[in-house]
Amino acid sequence: MGRRSRSSAEGVTNNPPKRTRRRYNLRRTASRMKRDRLLGGDQDGRRTVVSDEDFREKNVALEEVKLGSALSIESVDTLKEKNQKDHHTDEFEEDFTVVRRGQAFSLKIKFDRNVDKDQDIIAIKFSYGARPLESKGTLVRLRVDLVDGVETLEGWLIKVEDLKDDTLTVNITASADTMIGKYELLYETKLKNSDKDFTKQDLDTYICVLFNPWCKEDIVYMDNEAERFEYVLNDTGRIWIGSARSHFGRPWNFGQFESPVLEVALGLLDKGELADSGRGSAVSIIRCLSALTNSMDDEGLLEGKWASEYPKGSVKPWEWTGSVAIIEKYHETGKPVQYGQCWVFSGVFTTLLRCLGIPTRSVTTFDSAHDTDCSMTIDKHYNPDGEPLDDLDDSTWNFHVWNESYFRRLDLPDGYDGWQAHDATPQEASEGVMRCGPAPMKAIKEGHVYLNFDTAFIFSEVNGDKCEWEVHSDGSMTICSIDKYSVGHNISTKAVGSGDRHDLTLDYKYADGSPEERKVLEFVNKFSTERKKNVYKKEQKRELEFELILPETEIGHDLNVGVKVKNISSEDRKVKVRLTCASTFYTGVTGKKVKGEMTEVAIEGGAEKDVMLSISQEEYVEAMNPEANFKLTAVCRVVETDHMFATSEPFSLKKPSLAIDAPEKICSSVDTVASIRFKNTSGLKLHNCVFNVEGSYLTKARPYNYRKVVHPDDEISIDVVMHPRRLGERTLLATFSSDELTEVEGEITVYVVSKSEWEEKEKNGAGDEGEINMDTTDAGGANSGAGDEGGANTGAGEGGANSSAGDEGGANSGAGEQGETTSSN
Repeated sequence: MGRRSRSSAEGVTNNPPKRTRRRYNLRRTASRMKRDRLLGGDQDGRRTVVSDEDFREKNVALEEVKLGSALSIESVDTLKEKNQKDHHTDEFEEDFTVVRRGQAFSLKIKFDRNVDKDQDIIAIKFSYGARPLESKGTLVRLRVDLVDGVETLEGWLIKVEDLKDDTLTVNITASADTMIGKYELLYETKLKNSDKDFTKQDLDTYICVLFNPWCKEDIVYMDNEAERFEYVLNDTGRIWIGSARSHFGRPWNFGQFESPVLEVALGLLDKGELADSGRGSAVSIIRCLSALTNSMDDEGLLEGKWASEYPKGSVKPWEWTGSVAIIEKYHETGKPVQYGQCWVFSGVFTTLLRCLGIPTRSVTTFDSAHDTDCSMTIDKHYNPDGEPLDDLDDSTWNFHVWNESYFRRLDLPDGYDGWQAHDATPQEASEGVMRCGPAPMKAIKEGHVYLNFDTAFIFSEVNGDKCEWEVHSDGSMTICSIDKYSVGHNISTKAVGSGDRHDLTLDYKYADGSPEERKVLEFVNKFSTERKKNVYKKEQKRELEFELILPETEIGHDLNVGVKVKNISSEDRKVKVRLTCASTFYTGVTGKKVKGEMTEVAIEGGAEKDVMLSISQEEYVEAMNPEANFKLTAVCRVVETDHMFATSEPFSLKKPSLAIDAPEKICSSVDTVASIRFKNTSGLKLHNCVFNVEGSYLTKARPYNYRKVVHPDDEISIDVVMHPRRLGERTLLATFSSDELTEVEGEITVYVVSKSEWEEKEKNGAGDEGEINMDTTDAGGANSGAGDEGGANTGAGEGGANSSAGDEGGANSGAGEQGETTSSN
């Protein structure tokens, strides 16, 4: 049912504007109907029942009217190009204008006759949501002051910029705390001292208002221009993965300005039934989107899966190169996208929040603890022979990725503004919903675990003590040792303005072992569920110190691992050392045991000895998962005192490299080929190989599958056609994965110039700008290099296909216009 209208006999509403899209979003109709059914059907005795359509039909503020000789609007120009450039929203691809709150934007309105300042009254109404009402702040009526030029209303401002004959240009500033989202513009005109001459028009005009980090009055304001660019405008970045000793920044395409990211971000707020009054609050929006980014509640955007096997045809977490393809798939199907893990959840969450204007970054903690019982400690267990009892343990993830957003906390006492940690990966429920945060970084560092939201959980992820327990044959347990340095290492994010790692560890915690850190932990222990046990008083006197010896070895080579044991007592000691190596998932969950040995050594007082374990390639390959992650555990028992001490640490093997070749400069809207090459130095036969390639405004995300087995020392390549749509610096991202090997990464940056600049260069004979060669030599970290890595293939063809070479060449089996791969022995 449409909106009602009235007109005089000579009215002009017989041919209303064509409606090109849905006029408003019926946000909560489906959920409300579902709840009504659960309550037993009709609820007319419980509340006034009226549908959103009927509400709008009966709302006189929304009706369309044409009576008498009042002004009638012929057209409205939202000056999209100018406004979006001024508001740093010019890269959005929407068919409506996107602006930021707290900053002026312009409208140009053309009437059916000249405007008379003395007789005409003009007002513009901003209608928000399915049930706009002035009393609720969801209908804002701004009267244009044609005489004095300026009018204000509850933080909103409208100002006459220019009036010439029948054309009026106004500047409008939305309140710096107004609700973000789409507003429909409605128009009223009337004649002074007349009740018979007025119009109400709806010309299908929409403005979308976002948070504004450039506005001092907005809660998300950042005063550093470089940080604003990095955390709001930068559409590519890095997300750190690996282990505490060996890590790298995985390239990620955030793509926050691409379609349909904005539509999906706003749609998730609707799906989460976030009240209109909460849509000006960064806290409320983050709480809502944290829950809806995962699929655990209300069928959200992305489904998580941590397993050794994945359904055929699904996208494995490590195959994603960015957020846009995930959001596009959700937009197409309306169903959770399969599958993600923590860095994928974080990347998508960064995209959604940057899109809405909230400064956001992805943050990685290595050796991140998962405290399941609010004890604020992490418990590990061993049998009397020193073998790990993984089933009893709290988990410590090799790494975990969450997010931080920058804003003022109006809901907390003074002093907690700035970066706020939050997490969309489903781990533990917060107020009954699978979400986490936002928690102030200052509260995490100071141990103020009683503050909202989920500060205690995040505190334990970065700053808990690891308690090692011996489980006796009768099931009783003895505390062996407490490791105060094992959790929360190398907390990382991408540096502002570069691809380097920026360390945040001391922003989250005082230095491990420092008096300040011990004081914080003593305070936090008061809130522990196990505070009465006071394990710190039960800890055994420490007789040994030890340091694990971990390899820096590429896949395909034998390993030597071990432990350096130091006797810190003054007496000689015999020590039984059990070394156990097992494959592990990045979540810390143990996979298959690789090898274990028990060795007894004699160590003089104050001396140290290395105890080593040799592992052949054949031994570890049988147990290795595609991530090539392992964990070494060392358990030492002093024979003379029967005291047990233990430690463990994950490590990863180095992987082969990706090399990407492309011109340094490319021309806008002209196809240009990039070559991506992989040489298999792993010593493994690789099956079901796939390249995944994506570049913001260069090429859509898509896979390039390879049917044949890739043997050791084979080299395969693909050609990718880039068709740049935006000027400036752009990044092409690529990954390679197979059943046996994942997390082979690469990226290359190209500079897109306009056709006129390109033609001028050609005219002046500047010649080819040359190629860039990016060779990913360090576990996915991109290093630039020239060198003779093997020439790039030049065959373009449809979808950038190359002809096959050698015996292994095979056609690409992927869908769509996916390129063919090339191989050689």
